[in-house]
Amino acid sequence: MRRPQGLRGASRFVGAGLLDQLVIAAANSANTLLGGILLPKARFGALALALAVGYLAMYLNRAVVGDVLLALASRYDGDPRDRLACNGLATALCSGVVTTAVFAGLWAAWPSRGQIDLRELIWLAPFMVPIMLHDTARCDYLADRRPDKALGIDLVWAGTQAVLVALMIATHHASAGGLLAVWGLGATAGATVYLLREKRLPWRGKPLAWLAETRHLSGWFTITAIVAQFHVLAISFTVAGRLSKIDLGNFRFVQTVQLQPVQNLVTAISSLVTPRASRHAAEAAKPGPEGTAAAATLRRQTRRLAIAFAALGALMVLVVWPVVSYVLVHTHKFAEAAPLALPIALQGAIYLVQVPFTAAMRGMHQARGLFAQYVVFAVVSLSGLALGADWGGLHGAAWGLLIGSATGLICMLILYASTVRRLGPPLATPTPARVEAPQNA
Repeated sequence: MRRPQGLRGASRFVGAGLLDQLVIAAANSANTLLGGILLPKARFGALALALAVGYLAMYLNRAVVGDVLLALASRYDGDPRDRLACNGLATALCSGVVTTAVFAGLWAAWPSRGQIDLRELIWLAPFMVPIMLHDTARCDYLADRRPDKALGIDLVWAGTQAVLVALMIATHHASAGGLLAVWGLGATAGATVYLLREKRLPWRGKPLAWLAETRHLSGWFTITAIVAQFHVLAISFTVAGRLSKIDLGNFRFVQTVQLQPVQNLVTAISSLVTPRASRHAAEAAKPGPEGTAAAATLRRQTRRLAIAFAALGALMVLVVWPVVSYVLVHTHKFAEAAPLALPIALQGAIYLVQVPFTAAMRGMHQARGLFAQYVVFAVVSLSGLALGADWGGLHGAAWGLLIGSATGLICMLILYASTVRRLGPPLATPTPARVEAPQNA
């Protein structure tokens, strides 16, 4: 399989990867943006909760399959990589089936009244299998350094979704359930194109073989994703429970407009950098000058990206924050959410600075360290959210989350510095000098 060669090939590689993330980000964020515009605030809050649960399931599957493909399969070519991809698809199929059953059970058993409304979840249930398969297909292409192919199936997803949303708006049938359904239909189209193009049948893979071969990564990635996604879910539930569904709608809308593009960029960069960092880390373990050079390359790559993203984060705060604040103030529907623009902009800047270090840690297979860092971040941010909500309402909650993000960055820097110091070929054990026995005269 041909790889990008030279500067021109590298530019195409990065360009396709960033464009791919832009497309999939548009497909994922369209529900929230359109829901905030087209739906009453109370119904938009219900849509936001259903999406939070859907993203929880999708990202848990990514932890078990997608993130492992990026960090592990990127080190292989040919049959070993194809075997990993096939077994990963089978695992994604199983997780989709289980998720469908769980969502149907939640819809049937959850109370229909109250602040926390999960009635819209039933619209996602039929589409969780293709959503899982599509997400795994993207990671397969990215791990194989083929972002142009990932871009192709994501364009199918986004294009299908756009056509169906246009029909919904034209016929005046916009609803929370309809937006969720067209999101799932887009994923179905994209996953179908991947399976036909690659001629892969998910049920032919071996989920147990996948779990056995990748448990040193998938276990820690999974538990980290569980903490991460329950952290995201806890934020939505805490805001809705302690404050109101309207506050949740305000909060999620500003996050979608201002923070989600940053998170999408972070995901794109991580997906592109992690496979490269993984190869450098594997080469760094080789003895001799080759290993030393690979270790130095990984350090240099991380340092340069961190400087670039720190500058980008500062620019974002200086430009995006006043623009978003101005637009919100001059809208009737979300004017009260304008003070959220500054803490959310600062939070996005922190995420940008952190992404090179996170990608390097993934590439070095430091899954346990990533888990420890996220636990600290989640505990501090949720505590800050709860205390801030009690003391200052929604605005206090946003500043409390910012404190958690800053704490997470500090922990990541400490862990990276400790890990990268040990990166490189193992030191050769000195051979003891042979001591000659004295000769008897």
